[in-house]
Amino acid sequence: MNIKFKKVIIAGGGTGGHLFPAVAIGEELENEGILVKYIGSKNGIESNGKFIEKNKIELLDLRGFARDFKMSSIVKNIVLPFKIFKSYLKVKRIFKNFNPDLVIGTGGYSCALPLYVAIKNNILTAIQEQNVLPGLVTRKFSNKVDAVFISFDKTKEYLNRNNYFLTGNPIRSQIRKIDAQESKKIFGLDLKKFTILIMGGSQGARSVNNHFQCNYKKYLNKNIQIIWQTGSNSRDILKKVKDHNIKMFEFIDNMEHAYSASDLIVSRAGATAISEILYLGKPSILIPYPFASDNHQELNAKVLDNIEAAVMVKESEFEKNVLENKIFELIDSNQKMNLLKKNALEFSNRDSGFLIKEKIKEMILNAR
Repeated sequence: MNIKFKKVIIAGGGTGGHLFPAVAIGEELENEGILVKYIGSKNGIESNGKFIEKNKIELLDLRGFARDFKMSSIVKNIVLPFKIFKSYLKVKRIFKNFNPDLVIGTGGYSCALPLYVAIKNNILTAIQEQNVLPGLVTRKFSNKVDAVFISFDKTKEYLNRNNYFLTGNPIRSQIRKIDAQESKKIFGLDLKKFTILIMGGSQGARSVNNHFQCNYKKYLNKNIQIIWQTGSNSRDILKKVKDHNIKMFEFIDNMEHAYSASDLIVSRAGATAISEILYLGKPSILIPYPFASDNHQELNAKVLDNIEAAVMVKESEFEKNVLENKIFELIDSNQKMNLLKKNALEFSNRDSGFLIKEKIKEMILNAR
């Protein structure tokens, strides 16, 4: 039976970590002629129209539970149940109009309701889990969905059913290897200098940004140049650091060029960023966000640090100069840099998107 014109809803987003795998899966499915509808959040980066065409996505008015005691947060929490019910009704309308053959969730606030409605209506369901430690949606729904696509082999230890498939984390087509010299020219960088890419995810990493704000001259004195994505939470730093050897951005749209221009990447340990770094075989230093739910970023980083596919540095080690020492150690050791490149490429599953697509096709065709 032909898979063409079958329909799939992909629900997820909020941050790049949940959105970019959704985009990668959608690209694979659309290449097969499958019709894709995305469901995201009005409060996520998917709402800006940069990553998904606006006619392909439906946005729910959802956000997470605010955990502070500001008056604005209290008000938001009071109205949250009403927004959930309103979004539930919207999801039901989307399903009625689109009539999906399968629904896949990639995490985030906009993911749970579509999965719930699909399960209630006996529609095929799947989850794509990016992290070593399953997120809240995966923990709540893994026993109810038809398939869970996992990115790390260790993740199976946290699942109670054998409905998982080790696929790796899918990479969007935008992320590809480009000539380093060409990429450095795009950023206006010196073609011969060692280049570090600093990034803390789409929202940024305040403590990492603060470290480099206080210490960037140490790196420049070592003849290093920097591409720096501050994220939306640290945009004030853009005004405070001024040097022609530092190219600063709140968000980098052409990440493929930023990756290609860099010799070393300093990043948070979110699974999607990690997967892109591994896919391109880039040496990296991973700094887990210490307040991530269930400390999942440290688990991600540990897996790679243990096999020398990346170097993990904790925020608690900043005061001991561990981060700058690790950076300078790598710059001075071609052997260590080459080992990280080799192990990164070996760990990366380069067929992840293809494997997920093929399993989705199989599920849909076998259900008919």
